[in-house]
Amino acid sequence: MQNASQSNLIRARSISCAAGRMLLGLMLVAGTASSVRAQGQLPSGTISGSGSGPYTYSLSFSDGASSTSPVGSVWYAWKPGFFYLPGVPTGASAPTGWTANISGDSIQFTANSPANDIPIGGTLSGFSYQAAFSPAQLAAALNSGLSDAYSGGLFSDAGVLFTVTTIVPEPSTLTLLICGVAGLCLVGRRRLRAA
Repeated sequence: MQNASQSNLIRARSISCAAGRMLLGLMLVAGTASSVRAQGQLPSGTISGSGSGPYTYSLSFSDGASSTSPVGSVWYAWKPGFFYLPGVPTGASAPTGWTANISGDSIQFTANSPANDIPIGGTLSGFSYQAAFSPAQLAAALNSGLSDAYSGGLFSDAGVLFTVTTIVPEPSTLTLLICGVAGLCLVGRRRLRAA
């Protein structure tokens, strides 16, 4: 009987030891991942589309406040070996101090000098492109917002992949009012029929 109790105690200690090691390992991995993420640039971006064909898309890019380097270039809708726009843009432009270059189904935006980089914690607007594809086609294209940012020119470092998010326009107050009135009319109509 004592042998069985000792055996169970040894197994329980082994299991708890293994669980403790796994927990420590996960904590170390999580700590390493967050410290690696805190290095370099921390890019983000937004896009909005307008028009009825050709469509115009406006972009802005930011670098996180906790990053350690500015953003000097962005290859929009691209990661090494893959182009993600649903078609080739017909034109592209960049803000002062930057250049835009259409490359297949993607666009390269590059600062002309380090003085024009997107600073740590900063945002830069004025990036745009024109295309025949609609905002709905862009939204339906798999990974269309996936992009790569670099601290200097293209391929100046390993790059950081990020996703440019679509800005959904807010409905106007008048549209909300019309929807509310239509809803009240339907409810009133049902009550009249029931009475």
